[in-house]
Amino acid sequence: MEWRLVWSWPPLLVVALLVYWAVVTIVLVTDDREPTDTLAWLLVLLAFPLVGLPFYYLFGRNWKKRSLKDPRHAELRALATPVMARVRARYAPQQSDEAVDPGYRDVVRLITKTQHATVMPAYDVELLIDGEAKFAALKRDLAAAKDTINIQYYIWEHDKLTAELTEILLERLAAGVEVRMLNDWAGNLVYKKDEIQRMRAAGARILPNLNDIRRINYRDHRKILVIDGVLGYTGGSNIGQEYIDGAPRYPAWRDTDVRLSGPAVADLQKLVCASWYSRTKEDLFNERFFPDTYPEAGRRTPTQVVATGVDQQWDPARRAHMVGFSCARERIWIQSPYLVPTPDIQSTLINAALSGLDVRFMMTGWPDKKTPYYAAETFFAPLVDAGIKIYRYKKGFMHAKTMTIDGRIAVIGTMNMDTRSLALNQEVMTWFYDADLATQHERAFLADVGQCELITREVIDSWTPVRRLRNALARLASNLL
Repeated sequence: MEWRLVWSWPPLLVVALLVYWAVVTIVLVTDDREPTDTLAWLLVLLAFPLVGLPFYYLFGRNWKKRSLKDPRHAELRALATPVMARVRARYAPQQSDEAVDPGYRDVVRLITKTQHATVMPAYDVELLIDGEAKFAALKRDLAAAKDTINIQYYIWEHDKLTAELTEILLERLAAGVEVRMLNDWAGNLVYKKDEIQRMRAAGARILPNLNDIRRINYRDHRKILVIDGVLGYTGGSNIGQEYIDGAPRYPAWRDTDVRLSGPAVADLQKLVCASWYSRTKEDLFNERFFPDTYPEAGRRTPTQVVATGVDQQWDPARRAHMVGFSCARERIWIQSPYLVPTPDIQSTLINAALSGLDVRFMMTGWPDKKTPYYAAETFFAPLVDAGIKIYRYKKGFMHAKTMTIDGRIAVIGTMNMDTRSLALNQEVMTWFYDADLATQHERAFLADVGQCELITREVIDSWTPVRRLRNALARLASNLL
């Protein structure tokens, strides 16, 4: 901006500009952001007010700070606390923190303090490492539902799979089962809604979550389904045929989900019921959705559910990852389609690798969104130099969001290793403190390695200056990916 031209403007326009600069500076400086974020937004808003203001309105406002002041948080705590306390009191003798190896109890304590989610028993935990297995089991379980079905998914597509699930849900609705569904409104804009309309006409209650245009930068990325309050699903898959076979975009699709029953399901149910209350003010925190007794089946697995999002003060899921990395003694193996970590996650992983741990990261080799795929390459050099093995999965699209630690802990959920998931989205991760399950997952990881390209220093050094510039520009948009 040419300053001499500014002073030649009409006096009222100059005063208005000075007032604008002062207000913008005060608002941003007092918003308690990271200094680099504050400086970046100051540059945009002061230099380009006409473009910067609407951009900041949609993508820059600190909604986490605003959301935590929402009186509904206190209302939710008052509703959820006594119900969850009842469940925990009944099943605490079955599953205490003592069931977890002492070396990992820092993770337990962090999740308990930030999420108020103690270790709970899960029964008959089943690892589902492909969409065909996940949806075959889900169809059977939905068809057997007797009372309630609560669904919170990022995306409900419109294809062969959704048509099959729609028919099952319509049949259950006709049998008197109550169906509630939340999905991300922006994530579903491109899909036809006739199936949703049919289910609504049959009595299902289906609503978009986080549907305020002002919060478009905050998305509901959780995938949770709870049947009759006692059976739960979570993991990486959305609802769509591509999560089974990858078609039409990919030759295959690799995902990981988990099926579990028992008291640990109450923590998944709590997240869905809290989101539902935020949208509808309907209180689902009662015995119908949180039963007194959870039928026991199969072996018990010590389990904790941890979430993150605009409604969580401490970003518990991200912090649990960092504490888990710090507790690891031998190895950390991670799967995520994207690698655009926050600085704290990046530093913790580098610390683990430099201290001699076997750190491996597997991401997709088939991009669905090119910007985060390009941005990821800017992180490769320091991670590889620290000793981290980075794999790109080439068989199809790698969409799993998982982690194993030392062959003793398996973590399955929805949180990608990118800035959007780690700092903005609503996400959920489930920690299983069980060596058998972790070993099972490690076998799947090693099988996936056979379908991967290893990123070496030689590969990175072969990239052209143009490619590096492209990647650096993509990284600038990391908060919007």
